[in-house]
Amino acid sequence: MDIASLIGVIASFGFVIYGYAMDGGSVSGLIMLSAAIITCGGTLGAVMLSFGFDNLKNFPKLTIEAFKRPKSQINEKIDFLISLARTAKQSGMLSLERPITDADGQKGGIDPFIKKGILLAVDGTDAEKIQEILNNDIYIYEQRRLSDIAMFEVAAQYAPGFGMIGTIVGLIQMLSAGMDDPNQLTKAIGVAFITTLYGSLLANGLFSPIAQKLKTRLANFRLEKEMIIDAVCAIRNGANPKMLHEQLEAYALGTKRRRAEVLRMVGTDRNRNSNSNSG
Repeated sequence: MDIASLIGVIASFGFVIYGYAMDGGSVSGLIMLSAAIITCGGTLGAVMLSFGFDNLKNFPKLTIEAFKRPKSQINEKIDFLISLARTAKQSGMLSLERPITDADGQKGGIDPFIKKGILLAVDGTDAEKIQEILNNDIYIYEQRRLSDIAMFEVAAQYAPGFGMIGTIVGLIQMLSAGMDDPNQLTKAIGVAFITTLYGSLLANGLFSPIAQKLKTRLANFRLEKEMIIDAVCAIRNGANPKMLHEQLEAYALGTKRRRAEVLRMVGTDRNRNSNSNSG
């Protein structure tokens, strides 16, 4: 469980409720089924119309995923890639098939991305072609994920709008009730204002933050896969394991400055290798 996500959503809704109760407001007065149906039902229908069932079925799973803490295995992957670099340096590229097969048979298996890249390298594929193939895999995955994330962004756009529609419905009820039925008038006023509250809370306290969190995790996913691409290409070009370890450590640190240094170093190595090959 991602504690920060849990605390965040509780704080988003909790402080609003607490602030309302501080001035003597009744918390039960904020609970209204009709307002929830208008706001949540309308938003759900609009998202369904925008994306269809194929995407919508991922909505609950992605919501749960946002509250789960991702397990980072970047250090383990770095160690594994360095061990592959040592093996390739000592015994040649063909010797990498054995450790890949062994790792694939262990509990948890091997990252399919690493396996695909190393097998391409073992088959003698050029580093540039490996980079192209693996980057294409990243692009396809990102497009699917961005389509799913867009559901939360769209929901955040529609929720306040349906809150306003609820307000209009409440005003119509007020005009219909007039002053003859105080109970009906009070209920209509509640619908008018609580739907707006629900729409704003859902948009700003749930949908938008989840979309941002999933985008951040997608960016981390890309960074990790780019690390693997750089490592595989370096192994393919016969990079020194010690130098490769220094390069990959920058990904674990995750700073922009070190990230830029890594890209410069990898680019320099690739140019040096391509010049030596052409020579």
